[in-house]
Amino acid sequence: MAKRIMIVDDSMYTRLELRNLLLSHGYAVAGEASNGRAAVEMYDRIKPDLTIVDAQMPDMDGVCTIRQIHLLDPNALLLVCASSGERGIAMEAMSAGAVDLCVKPFVERAVTSTIRRALAGIVR
Repeated sequence: MAKRIMIVDDSMYTRLELRNLLLSHGYAVAGEASNGRAAVEMYDRIKPDLTIVDAQMPDMDGVCTIRQIHLLDPNALLLVCASSGERGIAMEAMSAGAVDLCVKPFVERAVTSTIRRALAGIVR
């Protein structure tokens, strides 16, 4: 059965880009959220195998989203997505519980490699 991945990003374009990438590599998209609050509510219902969270979002940023999901499920697998200029928030997200980082703009091979490592339990 395909691993189920949830995408959390306020950019519709980024969600579409990630969805297409995931589907082309045999993953299932369990859900999509455009903000952290919706992601936390959705996570509790769908329990994805992995959640990819944007670092910078209005209302509830990636760090807060990661913390809230970890309160619901301490074993949650979360990746944070950030641009190279957002290194500080990416490191904060890793401290909050993200297991790895996907760098924007996305490079397909790097993203799929990061996802495989995370699902295999190989963390940074």
